[in-house]
Amino acid sequence: MKIKITLILSLIFVVIILKIVTFSKNFVENYYSRLIYKNIAGTINRISSNFSFSLGEVLLFLFIIAVIIFIVIAFKKSFFNADIKSLADKSKTALNFLYILACSMIVIYIIFLLVWGLNYHRVPLIENYPPREINNDDIYLLADTLVKNINNLKDEMKYKEVNTNYQALNRMIESEYNKVFEDFEFLNMHYSKTKPIMISKLFLHLQITGIYSPFTSEANVNILIPSISIPFTIGHEMAHQIGIAYEDEANFISYVACSKHTDPFVRYSANFEALLYVLGELKRDENYAHLMSNLNSDTKEEIKKYYEFWQQYMGNLSKVSQKVNDTYLKANSQDDGIKSYSRVVKLLVLYHNINPQ
Repeated sequence: MKIKITLILSLIFVVIILKIVTFSKNFVENYYSRLIYKNIAGTINRISSNFSFSLGEVLLFLFIIAVIIFIVIAFKKSFFNADIKSLADKSKTALNFLYILACSMIVIYIIFLLVWGLNYHRVPLIENYPPREINNDDIYLLADTLVKNINNLKDEMKYKEVNTNYQALNRMIESEYNKVFEDFEFLNMHYSKTKPIMISKLFLHLQITGIYSPFTSEANVNILIPSISIPFTIGHEMAHQIGIAYEDEANFISYVACSKHTDPFVRYSANFEALLYVLGELKRDENYAHLMSNLNSDTKEEIKKYYEFWQQYMGNLSKVSQKVNDTYLKANSQDDGIKSYSRVVKLLVLYHNINPQ
């Protein structure tokens, strides 16, 4: 009994120490995110990138199977074991299983914090820019810039062969992702291309476009999403891989990476996705109508089809998925939950003020 108590108290103590570390964003940034994380994730990724399939996805399947087996064995031995008849003995057996479960969950949580989770407590990217308030005029100006970019890219793509194949886009984005480091040198670390999600169809019903596996340092993409979203999603998941935990920041880094790319379709994807976020922040007034009137008809149709695509997968499963994701994000210091994705607009405004296009 003493050994058991010592073990669980030791594990709790480790969690407390790690939580204390998160109180200092500068400490996390300088010693974990820029040093420890790069070495841990880089090493894991060098191993996992040798496999064409997602080890993280396999790990998830095995975890689910292990949990089911554990629950079945726990119930069987605690309540249906003929050798254990007294209520006291049954309770003792059940408590032993609960103890194993608690220790296992704490160990998994500690590993999560060490290989990825502490990145949620690093210095926010927005602190790289001078502090200023963002108003509607700033957002309209950004939207106007994005519309012009989209229109120009649409014209450019008319005269070039556009490749929307996932594997081709995956290689293309990986080859030029280091352009992000021109603006954010401190993010420079080993990275690799994304991997396709084997159960992409299920993920459509869950309304999940991609997922980062921290335990295997793998960026995974749902390959059944609209092709226009694939480059941006690849960039987003790769942003998680290089230590960007917050969703709005991952969107922002994806925009920076894709908007710097030499391929017009990749740049188009960046501006298209950014525009969707920006439009969500604008009032539906005469300025909005004027803005949309300047957008080419092909892109308007793509926006319509984009929302129609996701609408068909709306249901109870997607609501549960969004609730789980919302809870997860809030538990990891993203107070806005799933709404945090749209906070990318402020970062985009600040970025375009310094890097006008």
